[in-house]
Amino acid sequence: MENISLDLLPKDGELLLKALADGKMIIARSKNDFLYILDFNDQFHMFRHTPGAPGGGQRQFPKDEKHIATVRRFADISDAVYVAEYDRNLNVFSVMYTAEEGILAMFPGDDRESDGMVDFGA
Repeated sequence: MENISLDLLPKDGELLLKALADGKMIIARSKNDFLYILDFNDQFHMFRHTPGAPGGGQRQFPKDEKHIATVRRFADISDAVYVAEYDRNLNVFSVMYTAEEGILAMFPGDDRESDGMVDFGA
């Protein structure tokens, strides 16, 4: 993935918040749904997408105590959490698409044995 670095992030809420504060994109995966989280203009921007679906959803929340706690919880309730570091000159929707394709290529989710390093339990 040119200009995009994608890594598996430990399921730790504080690491998730630090990555967001560092300007990285968080991708939380639950079954086959993806939630992309960005920290931008003192707000959390969240985009939801299911692979193969024509569209998705978008919401924005203030970075207040309530929403910080909610974002922190995504580390616990998601099947897997990924972090994407990318060139800020790239289109954010292209980054989300590329990250999703990369995750599905590495961890397709249809064969839990081949997704060995990802703990989908809990």
